[in-house]
Amino acid sequence: MQVYKRLNRTLLWVLVIAFSILIAGGFLIFKNEAPRPSKMVDESGTTIVTKKQLLSGQAVYEKYGLTDYGSYLGNGTYFGPDYTAQSLHVYIQGMQNYYAQKQYKTNFKDLSVEKQSGIKGRVKHEIRKNRYNSKTDQLVLTTAQVAGVNHLTKHYRHEFRNNPHEAGLPENMIHNNTDDFMQNGDKIDQLTYFFFWGAWLSSTNRPHQTYSYTNNWPYDLDAGNIMTSEAMVWTALSVAVLVAGVGVVIYFYKKYHFDMQFNESYADIPEIRTDEPISNSQRKTAKFFLIVMMMFLVQILLGELMSHYYVEDTFFGLPLQYIWPFNLAKTWHLQLVIFWIATAWLATGIYITPRVLGREPKRQGILVDILFWALIIVVGGSMLGEWGSTLGFINGKWWIFGHYGWEYAEMGKFWQILFIIGMFLWIFIMLRGFVPAIKIKKNLHRSRLLQLLIIGSIAIPAFYLASLFILPNSHVTFADYWRWWIVHLWVEGIFESFAVILIGYLMVDMKLTTIKSTIRALYFQLILLLGTGVVGMGHHYFWEGDHSIWLALGACFSALEVIPLCLLVWEAYTHYRVYKDSHKGFPYKGTFMFLVSTGLWNALGAGALGFLINAPAINYFEHGTQWTSAHAHASMAGVYGFFSVAIMLFAIRHLTETNFWTTKVEKWIKWACITMNVGLAGMVFVTLMPLGYLQLKDALENGYWHARQISFYRQPLENGLTIARSVPDIIFTAGVVILLVIFFRAMFHLKKASKEINPVDYDIK
Repeated sequence: MQVYKRLNRTLLWVLVIAFSILIAGGFLIFKNEAPRPSKMVDESGTTIVTKKQLLSGQAVYEKYGLTDYGSYLGNGTYFGPDYTAQSLHVYIQGMQNYYAQKQYKTNFKDLSVEKQSGIKGRVKHEIRKNRYNSKTDQLVLTTAQVAGVNHLTKHYRHEFRNNPHEAGLPENMIHNNTDDFMQNGDKIDQLTYFFFWGAWLSSTNRPHQTYSYTNNWPYDLDAGNIMTSEAMVWTALSVAVLVAGVGVVIYFYKKYHFDMQFNESYADIPEIRTDEPISNSQRKTAKFFLIVMMMFLVQILLGELMSHYYVEDTFFGLPLQYIWPFNLAKTWHLQLVIFWIATAWLATGIYITPRVLGREPKRQGILVDILFWALIIVVGGSMLGEWGSTLGFINGKWWIFGHYGWEYAEMGKFWQILFIIGMFLWIFIMLRGFVPAIKIKKNLHRSRLLQLLIIGSIAIPAFYLASLFILPNSHVTFADYWRWWIVHLWVEGIFESFAVILIGYLMVDMKLTTIKSTIRALYFQLILLLGTGVVGMGHHYFWEGDHSIWLALGACFSALEVIPLCLLVWEAYTHYRVYKDSHKGFPYKGTFMFLVSTGLWNALGAGALGFLINAPAINYFEHGTQWTSAHAHASMAGVYGFFSVAIMLFAIRHLTETNFWTTKVEKWIKWACITMNVGLAGMVFVTLMPLGYLQLKDALENGYWHARQISFYRQPLENGLTIARSVPDIIFTAGVVILLVIFFRAMFHLKKASKEINPVDYDIK
């Protein structure tokens, strides 16, 4: 127990230091965020744009879910343009045309190379100068900049009104309603002002600095946006930190034997019984698993619809974009993956609760039913709200019941709060079994393992509270700071920690590993995961108007994140040993096949592909391209998706009658695992990675804005790769359908609920 105390103390200090750095960096972010002037005026003092119009444009961007179509400051979706980069390019074109007409009475494109170079130099010098006056809270625009704003306004009127060239979106999608957080006036013009503000802050030097508010992102030579020296320096240093970190971690890992030690005779363990009685609340979790698989299938079908929009604007000639436009499909695609993964874990936690206590807490089944229907209401209600907001049926209170406007936080505020309440109800359900079990002092090691599991569970709803800090009129830098607490810290940090703890618990529950070695291994993994991951999320703060200190912190710590993820390859190998060496009657082969897959994709998807795109020197050009998409799919599906399937298979094996698990069913699970791995590998390495390479090459040659145009995907090679993606997509879908059929059939072979369940084995070694 002294060893546990030292490890516990170390973990607490790591968390205190990591979160202190993160929060201190947050204060620097808010202190140094780009100003949102009360007015943008011309040189004579005439008002061009007011702050109210600027914030109204932000509300339009959020209400119509454009973050799930294009991106802003590189954050969002990768199909549509990055509106910051595109606006910067078009705005500069307007300025260049202004000077061409003023000096030579002709269009800029008709000038000689020498004359064009002169104008480019003048425009570049002009936009770099920061004319914001903090005393008056006004931004002064030159006559040429005003011309650039007018040119940009004309551009977006053409894009969004009557003849949108935005593939996968309906015509006239943006209505002229004056809804919450909006002002009277033309909504497309106000949206343009929001885009222009992003172009301004990304190309204007910070006060007393030689780089912009976004550290000179996006790459655009006409704007003078080139990678800063700090980005290159910290990329090199991050590699050195990684090498040193690998050496240190391997030293401690080997010296103190921080790995799970298998029971010596695990290959010859007695026949594992799965015919034990189940309680009422355990039986009720089966319907959660069926809903999970249904959401999983719908989610990937929406992904295939989005892939189709890359090829043509409609769906095989059907104008489906008027019912499910790309931005709505992407919204549901993201929300469903969070819902079904979270639901799988919630249901598994509910199943485990009577198992750890050895009896059913009173009225537990009623609470489980309440949670189930609350889940149905939140999923269905939020999706309908997002559909209504995006298509313009929900106008007033759109931010409460409709689309909230931020990627991975699309649910309206009402649904976010209900979701949080539901997760805390889940914690209450688990505490009713875990607290009495922890208090039993017969096996202190087991109590410590349960403590880790329940603390990891509590962290899931606790960190989602960050979503409540974001409002529709929040500064984008402030909003994205907290949004990444949800995307990276919640999904990639807390989820990852809960996953490794749950894996450890399952290994002990199945009597495969010793409990002492498992707890030590879990502490070591948590120290590494959270010690690197909390600050490592700073690589998301490079280019969104944050303090440049994140180039150092984000680069180094995100490089270190690779180490614990790659260590999980060894864990995957040990899982494979169990699967391979276990005797014929071992009932968890399906679970272990997906656990092996989880470990491999942790190293490949989260580790290798994450390291590939997180270094500042690469991320500067790659940010928001298909390499990011490859990392996201490999991590979310390969890690959290496969892990969720593994724990559901473990639970459903105990919930169903033993005669259901025939050799044929086991074979179909094996084929589901194979097809899902092959499909995901094909999607990532055959299509997304080559597309990302071509996109990165295009950004280097023509500027980032050019690589994000829809025209990029309509080129022959790029179009062919996009079409080819349908093959691995179909293979992956086949695996999901197999699992859905298995879980559906399992519903007809559930054991009857019993008032008595097997007592807890407290003599775990």
